[in-house]
Amino acid sequence: MENKVLSLSYLETLSSADLIALADDYGIDLPDNLNRRFIIGELLDVSSEFEQASESEPIFEITSQEEEPEDNGELPESFNETCISVILRNPVWAFVYWDISEAALKKIEESGRFKNLVLRISYFEKEEDLNPIKYYDLQVPLDLRQQYVLLEAGKNFFRVDLVAVFIDNSSDSLTLTPKIHLPKIPAIFSKAIPGSEEKFPKILEISGIKNLLKTHYEKYRQSFEE
Repeated sequence: MENKVLSLSYLETLSSADLIALADDYGIDLPDNLNRRFIIGELLDVSSEFEQASESEPIFEITSQEEEPEDNGELPESFNETCISVILRNPVWAFVYWDISEAALKKIEESGRFKNLVLRISYFEKEEDLNPIKYYDLQVPLDLRQQYVLLEAGKNFFRVDLVAVFIDNSSDSLTLTPKIHLPKIPAIFSKAIPGSEEKFPKILEISGIKNLLKTHYEKYRQSFEE
């Protein structure tokens, strides 16, 4: 229903039946046999309320659909924060992803000593241990932000550091993960490295574990250092 301002002069031109119908349109509940002047009074009160509400409503600018910012649902490539995280896909397979702030990138690039960036995979016997029992470095490009890492079997805890290495063999840990507990795995995987002639159960052979190990070794053989 279109809410328009009603005037006394206009309402007085209407018949009683029209006034009752108009009151019904405005949602006014009228008792039976109400005097016509009371009906007009109720209509004028309601009309005044509509007018005041309309004047107090904020005015919004309506833009066309073409002017609205496009949201494609994609995350930005960087949040400009130096951080690193690990998702443990299974007991021997981890997905590592990280970000480097513009300030940190500028600092290492302009140092004149920067050599390369590495993921340092460290293994610990206990969570409270300060020094690792073993670690190795996996070199990654400066513009890379994610990497799969195959973990050694039989270890209890591991940690991943994002490390800048310099030409004088010094290094600077940019960020690191907490120590992460590794679930125990079947003994058969303790020697499951490319080149070994381990006999896997049929269901594991069907899963393609041998091809997976071979492909990973060809690309990231640092993960298999003894």
